[in-house]
Amino acid sequence: MDVKQRMVELAQAKYHKGPGQCTDGELYRVLLQLSQELAQARPAPAGARKLYYFSAEFLIGKLLSNDLLALGVFDQVKDALAGWGRSLSDLEEMEPEPSLGNGGLGRLAACFLDSIAALGLPGDGVG
Repeated sequence: MDVKQRMVELAQAKYHKGPGQCTDGELYRVLLQLSQELAQARPAPAGARKLYYFSAEFLIGKLLSNDLLALGVFDQVKDALAGWGRSLSDLEEMEPEPSLGNGGLGRLAACFLDSIAALGLPGDGVG
């Protein structure tokens, strides 16, 4: 998939304008949809065994850049945005913090799940 072209298509479809004319909030939502599409297109890990991580809390932190890295499109998105005079770090500021803080065992649990996903292992977090 041509990431830059898909970003143009999504901006046109959602906001009837090019990415260069979109607000930060609009571009943020374009990136969310792009990452969702790319994640859904990936095959689910398969295997006879599955890892479960039990924790009372999962403090995941912000996800956009982490998702783009895991999907292998971080640099493509960053370069496309730079070509339109935009900054990925500015768009990252649009993402709300999903927890009160990141630390302790909740953060450790979230990092462990992130590692499972990055390695392509079948696993789930249970809280």
